[in-house]
Order: sequence, then structure tokens, then C-alpha cells
Amino acid sequence: MKTATVRHLRNHYSAVLRWIDAGEEVAISRRGKIVARLVPESDGRRQRVDWSVSAALGMDKSLLPRLSAKASAALRAESQGEH
Repeated sequence: MKTATVRHLRNHYSAVLRWIDAGEEVAISRRGKIVARLVPESDGRRQRVDWSVSAALGMDKSLLPRLSAKASAALRAESQGEH
């Protein structure tokens, strides 16, 4: 959860709104005390993923086994809900 002061919310509303849009809950503080919480509406939308913190970025992909065309097509069909 991120924290923003009332002043930061007033001066940087669009940045705080981007945090909320990304699925982040934001606590609003005034004089060091939390006075409100802004939470994203849960409407079933997929939340954004921060791929910059993914462990896969540092992974040596050359060690992964290669998929055959048939196996690749099967994975793609499965991910798209086809069986």
C-alpha cells in the first residue's frame, strides 16, 4: 500500500490516480495520521503486472527446453480456452 499526504494528493492527483488504476491501495495522511484510504473499484478488470520485478527477466532462457510446433500449438490453444 502506498501513502500520500493530502498536499501530495492535491498537487499530484493524476499520479495518485495512476497508482489506484494499477490496483494499488493508497492511504491518505494529514499531519502524520491516516485519514482516508483510496481503493480501486473491483470491476473484474485484469490488473496491470509490473514485469520489471519479474524473476523471469534475470533467468537464463537458453537453459529452457525447446517446444515442438505441436506442443506450442497445444499450449496456445489451452491458453485461449480451446481444448
